[in-house]
Amino acid sequence: MIEYKLATRRERFVAFLVDATIGVLLFLTFYYFWGDKSDSGEISVTGLPAFVLFLLNFLIWPVLEGFNGQTIGKKLVGLKVVNDNFKDISMGQAFIRFFVGIIDFNCLLIGLFVSLGNKNKKRLGDMAAKTIVIDVKKPIFLN
Repeated sequence: MIEYKLATRRERFVAFLVDATIGVLLFLTFYYFWGDKSDSGEISVTGLPAFVLFLLNFLIWPVLEGFNGQTIGKKLVGLKVVNDNFKDISMGQAFIRFFVGIIDFNCLLIGLFVSLGNKNKKRLGDMAAKTIVIDVKKPIFLN
């Protein structure tokens, strides 16, 4: 039997930073190649490039988690999202985590404070989707 330890808040934060950096690089790339500069100096992306950018940013993370439980950041850090029974999550759970995660992050980092107050380090998105983030780098083998 294999037992996993919960991901630490630090590991989760590092994975988030990696994913956020990728998101920012996507935005910058789209703005560089497809941005239109207005008379006031503002740059905007419109039309099909804006739609593709929207889809990439709002689909890539939940789709990656739905397929294998890992975003690029989680993969690099060695974390995985699983359900409360330590089984693979569904695509629906991944989308619930993602969209509730927007609330977690945008409401003064409420997810961080919620995770500090529970033993499984769950943020609101994890609670809503019935998921947990584990460290897959060092599984514990039990006899």
